Amino acid sequence: MFLSPGRALSSIRYHLLMVFTAGLVLTPVLMVHAQGGDLTGTGGKHKIQGRIYFPSGRRSDATSVRVNLESSSSEKLSLVADLNGNFTFNAIAPGSYNVTVDAGKDYEIAREFVNVEGSGIRSRSMSGADLARADVARIFNVIINLQLKRSAAGKSRPAVLDAALSTVPPPAVELYDKAIVAIRAGDSKKAIELLQSAVSYYPEFTIALNELGIQYLALDQPDKAAGVLERALRIRPDDFNLLLHYGMALLKKNDALGAEAQLRQAVKQNDDAWQAHMYLGITLISLRNYAESEKELLRTLLLGGDELSLPHYYLGGIYWGRRDYRRAADELEKYLKLAPKAPNAERTRASIKELRTRQS
Repeated sequence: MFLSPGRALSSIRYHLLMVFTAGLVLTPVLMVHAQGGDLTGTGGKHKIQGRIYFPSGRRSDATSVRVNLESSSSEKLSLVADLNGNFTFNAIAPGSYNVTVDAGKDYEIAREFVNVEGSGIRSRSMSGADLARADVARIFNVIINLQLKRSAAGKSRPAVLDAALSTVPPPAVELYDKAIVAIRAGDSKKAIELLQSAVSYYPEFTIALNELGIQYLALDQPDKAAGVLERALRIRPDDFNLLLHYGMALLKKNDALGAEAQLRQAVKQNDDAWQAHMYLGITLISLRNYAESEKELLRTLLLGGDELSLPHYYLGGIYWGRRDYRRAADELEKYLKLAPKAPNAERTRASIKELRTRQS
């Protein structure tokens, strides 16, 4: 249950800390409710989750990658993958599904077929050894490898990345590429070792430093992440990705003022990136700048789509603090619809019930 009106916004700051502690926002290798799940599903108990890889093996520079789950027996589900290309569809009933990924004009639409049977989830990429007993909820992990459209496929890497790596010594690039393979395999520790070697060989390797910072965040080491990202920003002070990830690291270190400065710079560099607006909105809550936080969170939903759950949660807290109980309850209900299995789901349901009794 939420606290009394006089302590509402302190409660929101408390929940902000709890969200970060739980790893729901900043940890790239975990499923992020705001960016890659959870949806209400199709009435079943299974889960389809996946990760999207671009031709370079790196995460996307696109502000939103849309993932659709379609079936002839249910309505289409749609979400936006998180910063690392992760996505999850929960509560999936037996049936035949198509996972479709739209990463923008430069990439071919990617599709993967998944057949969810009573005896489990099967697809062309799943071995029989992975199938468990029929009465157990199953998880199907699908890998989506995007391809450049023919008009854009002149090189093995996207042009921007290829150009950035062209000045890097080949041995450092080779170590970087091996680190990306380790990241694909979910081995952050090995990736960190390889990235450290790449940076040691070429200290100005900002792409590797950025990736290194992200992997430290994946291991919940924000101090180390902030250190390498700050170092990279000395080399490229206007780089959007570096500013965004450094702001995220500072926020997780509870340095809200520092995070605000970096995230404002990130927004200035790319005003169309919903991730920057979302983290800036969350940061402003911890700084008690609720009016501007509301604007940033609304901007997040406008850019990234209404399927992002965390903005609804924090907007609910802001409206609750203003005693606008109806809007607060509406936003929290949207949050729960998108993230029904969030760690704070039961508490949020109780809060909604209380808010509904107060709105009149």
